[in-house]
Amino acid sequence: MRPRYALLGDPVDHSISPDMHRAAFRTWGLDAEYVARTVTADEVGQAMRGAGLAGGNVTLPHKLVAAETVARASRAVQATGACNCWWRAEDGELAGDNTDVGGLGLALNRLGFKAENARVLVLGAGGAARAAVHTLLEARASRVEILNRTPARARALRDATGGRGLYVVEAPDPGMPYDLVLNATSLGLSTADPLPLELDRGRFRLACDLVYAAGETQWVRHARSLGIRAGDGLEMLVGQAALSLRRWFPGRTPPVDAMRAAAVEALDRREGGAGQGAAADR
Repeated sequence: MRPRYALLGDPVDHSISPDMHRAAFRTWGLDAEYVARTVTADEVGQAMRGAGLAGGNVTLPHKLVAAETVARASRAVQATGACNCWWRAEDGELAGDNTDVGGLGLALNRLGFKAENARVLVLGAGGAARAAVHTLLEARASRVEILNRTPARARALRDATGGRGLYVVEAPDPGMPYDLVLNATSLGLSTADPLPLELDRGRFRLACDLVYAAGETQWVRHARSLGIRAGDGLEMLVGQAALSLRRWFPGRTPPVDAMRAAAVEALDRREGGAGQGAAADR
């Protein structure tokens, strides 16, 4: 029977994930299907357990529900409380992972970021920030500062992750340089949005935007205008998709170049080369 995989979320019409996975299947010469399905929170568990799917991905706002649905949760799911990738094990039980964590790690490596002993400023305190903080601390960043417009939410994130190496700040420290500043907010999803943070030349070595857009985001262009090396969320999107494929098809090497090309083509086609952005978690 033809294996079938699905992206579950609400909304999903904007997603370019089907384009990436279908490109991978074509490159492999594999007769498999990947679709996007709009589901409510009450429908997520039933859809994941349904016999028609071999596995799939979960996007906003259902990642917490997915984490509660899987019987076998990876360490990343346990640490973040969120699951974006699941599959059916040989015994029929559902297993789950958070490939957003690994996808961000791959994106940061591609950007040239070395986490060990690094000082990082994370903008935001939501689900994307939680995955980012986990990734950075696992990679042994020495100091991760959380800047959020609601400090109480930033403190909740700090406390939920144990607090070690994490600091809540009200503004970037003007007297110290940062190895990386990472935008984990939703700012940039609309072209009318203000910049997540006005950057200073010389204070930030690298900038990573978890939002992506055709032609890159305004914040990435702002960073580059100051001589700061920067990248948007497209690499994280491709990375987490490739890691999902490794979960579903152990032993196969994901065709990352073909997936990236399909993502860029789909994004340009959807937005006509400009317009609204999207978040890297699909």
